[in-house]
Amino acid sequence: MTFVNNDGSVTVCSSDENAKITYIYEYSMNLESQIIFNIPNELGQLGAFTKDRDGNYYFFYGAETTNQNSENMAMVKCDKNGTKIKSFKLKAKSNGRIDMDGIKIPFDAGTCRLELSESMLAVYFAREMFSGHQASYGFVLDKDTFERIDIGAVTNPGNGKALQMPYVSHSFNQFILPIEGGFIFADHGDAYPRSFAFSHFQSDGGLIRLQAFKFSGQVGQNATYAEMGGLAKKSKGYIFAGIYGKDINAARNVLILTFDANLAKSSAPIYVTKYTKENGHAGHPKIVALDSGRYLLLWETFRFSTQAANLIGQDPTDYLSTHMLIIDENGKAISEIQELKGIRLNMNDVLRYNPQNGKVYWAINNSNKSITIYALDAGK
Repeated sequence: MTFVNNDGSVTVCSSDENAKITYIYEYSMNLESQIIFNIPNELGQLGAFTKDRDGNYYFFYGAETTNQNSENMAMVKCDKNGTKIKSFKLKAKSNGRIDMDGIKIPFDAGTCRLELSESMLAVYFAREMFSGHQASYGFVLDKDTFERIDIGAVTNPGNGKALQMPYVSHSFNQFILPIEGGFIFADHGDAYPRSFAFSHFQSDGGLIRLQAFKFSGQVGQNATYAEMGGLAKKSKGYIFAGIYGKDINAARNVLILTFDANLAKSSAPIYVTKYTKENGHAGHPKIVALDSGRYLLLWETFRFSTQAANLIGQDPTDYLSTHMLIIDENGKAISEIQELKGIRLNMNDVLRYNPQNGKVYWAINNSNKSITIYALDAGK
């Protein structure tokens, strides 16, 4: 996972799950190595990390459990030297807030995101409940006191109360966009709802929810033939990148959705690719805001397959190439699609734009013991 700091330097975080060690690598904006250190995992598996303006690190960990009373999730705050300052632990089954039958397996069939908005620290991730059901889960802490400030999840399909978290079932991917006074949470939902779903969490207002793009097929059938890429701010609202192919026999293509600032409605999908079964699928889409109302789209292509799973390209030989496109805030292409053959994307990392030099950063695991960091010049 990558993070771009205020001074333009770049942080990369990785975890050795066998040794249960979290590594931090600090680089200049030119990717010159500056600092490397590690800390022991607080428990289980690293879900995500982020940093604040003072250089403090935040890590979220989770571990599978069969004991509903065990503390199997932990948020940890470390100073710039990697010394632990605070920790917050959460039981697998909540005693006071709605959690819909607990968190037996954190990060199951999805991912984990961690972002800061002012003093609010939000984590949002996939989990398997003790009932065996899969859904999203998240909470918000005050980054300074480490006290929990959300009031739990809203489980009905409508909007919720102030400081209420969203709930999506099944949720195969999660995303957090920090905004002023809160966050936009996004989900790739399969059941309730079976769509790309978005929620506006506000510190001083109710939870606003939007089901923006419904998938064909039966509720909870698992295969959605879709993939969620991410969300970015625009001048008045938000812009989203995803992938959809309708059914098992259709090639999946990159699409754009735009929303107003209140998540009142979504635009019709704007497709930026036209792949067919003859030339493959799109996969692993990414979007990030650049400057001057421009947005970078990245995605990979894979040989066409009629597999029923949500993920594509399980076999490395299925990979064909990687592509980039610059669009405006309405989803209109303002560049030609360029091929970046062999430049791989990380399914769980997000793109980070560096306004200091105009480059976009992300990292991948190149093998069991190496990391590749990319810095892409998106131009002007």
